[in-house]
Amino acid sequence: TSGVAFNDPAPHTFSFNSPQGACPQCGGLGEVSAFDRDKVIPDPKKSIKQGGIEPLGKYANNMLFAIITALGKRYDFTLDDAVKDIPEAGLNAVLNGDSEPVKVDMREFASYGGVRMVNWEGVGEYIARRDDDSANGKGDKWAGQFVIKQVCEACNGSRLNPEALQFRIGGKNIAEVSSVSIEAFARWIDEVPELLNEREIKIAREILKEIRERVGFLIDVGLGYLSLSRASKSLSGGESQRIRLATQIGSKLVNVLYILDEPSIGLHQRDNRKLIRSLQDLRDTGNSIIVVEHDEEMIRSADYIVDVGPLAGRKGGYIVAKGGIDDILSSD
Repeated sequence: TSGVAFNDPAPHTFSFNSPQGACPQCGGLGEVSAFDRDKVIPDPKKSIKQGGIEPLGKYANNMLFAIITALGKRYDFTLDDAVKDIPEAGLNAVLNGDSEPVKVDMREFASYGGVRMVNWEGVGEYIARRDDDSANGKGDKWAGQFVIKQVCEACNGSRLNPEALQFRIGGKNIAEVSSVSIEAFARWIDEVPELLNEREIKIAREILKEIRERVGFLIDVGLGYLSLSRASKSLSGGESQRIRLATQIGSKLVNVLYILDEPSIGLHQRDNRKLIRSLQDLRDTGNSIIVVEHDEEMIRSADYIVDVGPLAGRKGGYIVAKGGIDDILSSD
């Protein structure tokens, strides 16, 4: 009807880690690098000759400034004009490149050659090229000072290509579902069967069961406020640890020794109790768990406690008490 054709969907269609699913503009990152004009032109009162365009540096008798001089003749400015006084069209040509080649007289700065037509792609391209040419890593740092990260306009940060976002369940595409909190996602999953016909329910039944279980584990360890699209680099140490814990609970392994370092950090008391129940479930399926903790409720829930103290640093490191909670409370 519309004349638009789609390939049959496959798992990679919905994965930003796959070329088939990733946004072609940002490569599946959800953000793109852009040059920060305020950093490129920190002081608009300076002229180009004085170093007013930071990446170009101060004037030198070379090809680079010969090109800018030629652009000036085309757009009616000189290298001695303050950057703020350069016509917007001319400044745009300097920063972003010009569609037409410029005429450069090579004899002005070299002892050879005549007039040449030269393409100028802009200061942004010049920075990128300097970055690529650097073999010792210093170029990275130099170019990075002029760059900011922006949300990709093509995918609006979803990291997926337009085709992947056309598939919907209950009016929501995968990016919209991934952006809500895990608790809201769990509620949506419970509503999905009402949106499906009999054939679709048969297909989805086992998938939904698996998703409910995994989402349940994340909620049980106090992570219901996160979204599935949350970047892993933005997680705290405690959050990362609890995600790994939820993964382990879901794997249903037995005879494994788990060691956790203060998993209750940052948790609300209500979520702390959920975490304790998850650890007890992990223990009850045949695993051993050692937890380093200061949280009283967690300590009281342990089968065996080793209290190290009495203080920190040089005054600590001794076994103050050991045993069950009742043994410790009845000791001196």
